[in-house]
Amino acid sequence: MTITPVSTNRRAFLALVGIGAGAALGAGRRHLVGLPTPKRLRPPGARSEADFLAACIRCGQCVIACPPDALRLADLEDGIAAGAPLFDSRENPCNLCAGEDELHCIAVCPTTALNALDDRADARIGTAAIDSERCFAWNDTVCRACWHACPYPNSAITLDWKSRPQIVADACTGCGLCDHACLTEPSSIRIAPFGVGVDA
Repeated sequence: MTITPVSTNRRAFLALVGIGAGAALGAGRRHLVGLPTPKRLRPPGARSEADFLAACIRCGQCVIACPPDALRLADLEDGIAAGAPLFDSRENPCNLCAGEDELHCIAVCPTTALNALDDRADARIGTAAIDSERCFAWNDTVCRACWHACPYPNSAITLDWKSRPQIVADACTGCGLCDHACLTEPSSIRIAPFGVGVDA
């Protein structure tokens, strides 16, 4: 049996193809890792974003356990945060497991990504902010939708003497129920994730 040697030109070509493929894969990985992490709303009890992403193993147990099906896993567009849980307050907010004995996402988390909370009112998912130029109540139209939706009315959301809603940042959990209930489109309420200023 005769073995035909691979020509130098063919060998060089294959080497270039291999180098090119490796470079492409490496560049793709660097691109994915280098992407800035979008500001996302995380489950209750989540640590600071960097610590949360470092501890979260992307197992999806919190998504499965979430009673209102609010949580979902981040897509590849989220870069290094891909696979981590998040929710969209406008589409499906966190109801803080209302009526349940525990916060299920925290209960099933196998790592330290989510901190245990003594009181769900201590959850700091984010902070709500109201756009007074868009809000009905701030423009002489009676509306208390956000106040009624808030799990802590008169604590996290108060009404002034004109029945205009105001956010009490220290008491706001960032659950997003107010954003979900807002009657304007787009919403007059924005939820800034934990650790991110509402003007960021």
